[in-house]
Amino acid sequence: MNGKTLFTFFVSLLTGFSACQPHIESCTVKGTVQGVKDGAELVLQDEWNEWKTISTTTVENGTFEFHPRIAAPTHVYLYASNPDDVFANPYDGGQLKDFFLEAGTIIVDVHAEDERDMGTGATGTALNDAYHKILAADPDAREALWEEAIGEERTNLLALVHADDYPDDLARASETLDRLSPDLAKTYKRYISTLKKNLVRRAEAAERRDKALEEEVNLVGQRYIDMEYPNVDDVPVRLSAVIDDPDNRYVILDFWATWCLNCVKSIPTMKEVYAKYHDKGLEIYSISQDSKAKEWKSYVEENGMSWINVLASSDSKVYKDYGIEFIPRVFLIDCQTGEILVHESQPDLDAILSGLLQ
Repeated sequence: MNGKTLFTFFVSLLTGFSACQPHIESCTVKGTVQGVKDGAELVLQDEWNEWKTISTTTVENGTFEFHPRIAAPTHVYLYASNPDDVFANPYDGGQLKDFFLEAGTIIVDVHAEDERDMGTGATGTALNDAYHKILAADPDAREALWEEAIGEERTNLLALVHADDYPDDLARASETLDRLSPDLAKTYKRYISTLKKNLVRRAEAAERRDKALEEEVNLVGQRYIDMEYPNVDDVPVRLSAVIDDPDNRYVILDFWATWCLNCVKSIPTMKEVYAKYHDKGLEIYSISQDSKAKEWKSYVEENGMSWINVLASSDSKVYKDYGIEFIPRVFLIDCQTGEILVHESQPDLDAILSGLLQ
């Protein structure tokens, strides 16, 4: 083999070797962070690749910056690695945000003291801008935005998040995954396989849940069980005091939380019935499972929930007393007799109250 032939052989070998390697891209993740101490370690974990740690950094002067290298876009979570040392009231094991890691500059602004901030995503790249737009949208418009993004070639990786986080049923989630192009389906084959197994398990769990709800003891006809929990002003409010108030004829007992989508969807209805029937003798006693009192209080105020709102941790006795396995749960109590008239997830309160409060 002469020198020219040998040179050509090595060039071919190197070219072939390079073609077998994944295309590595650089990206920048940067932003500001409130509610996390300077010096705290932040971690990026890759959900689509078995939760591997991609990169770490530290908070400096209320800012942070990562420079990870990736072979393909992926979905990551930003964590504070030692939440007990970082937050006054740590939640979700230090989770701060979830967003997409892809080539470009990704802007992630964190407000760690606001639990709702976890669900706002990031901006700066195609996937993240589309995801942020969906997360910031009104619930009624959100599904249409999901469909639009999933149908777009540049953002249809959102189908993986949609199938994971919003599986209405197994068939629906599978159909969403099938929208991925063949190339993307091949690239993310391993994660999709894991996701489909999880969806099957979720479907089985939902079937068990539905069976449990069918077997749930219905408290209609029984007397209410008393309780006392602090309201938004940190003043304990006893349910019996509300029921014994001569101005009240019926009390809605509402179990909910700000993180419960169906609970949040019911708030406009609660506001409507309260405005319509409060002067006729209706009061509402809402019990939240939220873990952070400050954010719960802000949510109640911002959403004009002007009735009685109290906070009870998820391990409180009241949930066992009323057999609460899932929320929302709504009870209607007759103040004259103390009897529970309604025990449902989302009853038609306007129809019920219109017949009682003429």
